[in-house]
Amino acid sequence: MPQIGLVSAVNLRVQGSSAYLWSSRSSSLGTESRDGCLQRNSLCFAGSESMGHKLKLRTPHATTRRLVKDLGPLKVVCIDYPRPELDNTVNYLEAAFLSSTFRASPRPTKSLEIVIAGAGLGGLSTAKYLADAGHKPILLEARDVLGGKVAAWKDDDGDWYETGLHIFFGAYPNIQNLFGELGINDRLQWKEHSMIFAMPSKPGEFSRFDFPEALPAPLNGVLAILKNNEMLTWPEKVKFAIGLLPAMLGGQPYVEAQDGISVKDWMRKQHTSSKSQQQQFVLQGVPDRVTDEVFIAMSKALNFINPDELSMQCILIALNRFLQVRILIPHPKQKEI
Repeated sequence: MPQIGLVSAVNLRVQGSSAYLWSSRSSSLGTESRDGCLQRNSLCFAGSESMGHKLKLRTPHATTRRLVKDLGPLKVVCIDYPRPELDNTVNYLEAAFLSSTFRASPRPTKSLEIVIAGAGLGGLSTAKYLADAGHKPILLEARDVLGGKVAAWKDDDGDWYETGLHIFFGAYPNIQNLFGELGINDRLQWKEHSMIFAMPSKPGEFSRFDFPEALPAPLNGVLAILKNNEMLTWPEKVKFAIGLLPAMLGGQPYVEAQDGISVKDWMRKQHTSSKSQQQQFVLQGVPDRVTDEVFIAMSKALNFINPDELSMQCILIALNRFLQVRILIPHPKQKEI
């Protein structure tokens, strides 16, 4: 089963066991819970055979056992997957070799002092490799916390908030190699390859998009849409799948071409054209409700940015990663909370 890994920049334990929890009514990624209970229960319920694909939570601070109407007692389990076998893959070996060249390169006769603007993941890793090569990095950060998009902080109520999407795929060989060099691979929690969305029209209920490993991209994405029965009606499923076909079939060149187009403008492009073509685009475009509950939710969860300010490229990169990740690992271990 393909998996993904989640990590928190401040407190790894509050991540719970949810792969995703996106809500179009919140700019955070599952931060409504002080202790991650909302995230834990969302994925735990998803793993229950009796619940199927429909998840119901009456409160973020759910108890470990709950009597669900017509279903009887439900055991809540916390699912963690073993780390995938990445070390011997071609991509990982290439990343490890490139990293080793910094340490193996001849030492400079005079170390350079190099200024790095921004202590995000890119700035921090750049500083690390410059130090490996024998130089003296000077890291500048305007905020009082490090991490950039993977930073987190507490608000006045003591709740943890995340700056951006805290997720690392197995298909990220360079970052996985970096974690290995730093000895922090054990801080990643590998989770089920699934998107979980809150449904504003049904408060307290959640819906999943599961990407089957048996199908290649983009067919797995189409099937994930067609199997979703809680959030989407059948007409919406068809329009959603057709509207995403250019992104699914166009691959990386199509994704890169959307860099200058905002999420909002991309949606408009899918819906409107010349008068003679307008009806065709409306029939084939992504439905308005799906735009609001899926894409706008994703844009806010990815960057805390409204859809008229965020590049559609960011959304499509995330979708393509979900479509293309295919890693087989052993069955997860389950433990009762």
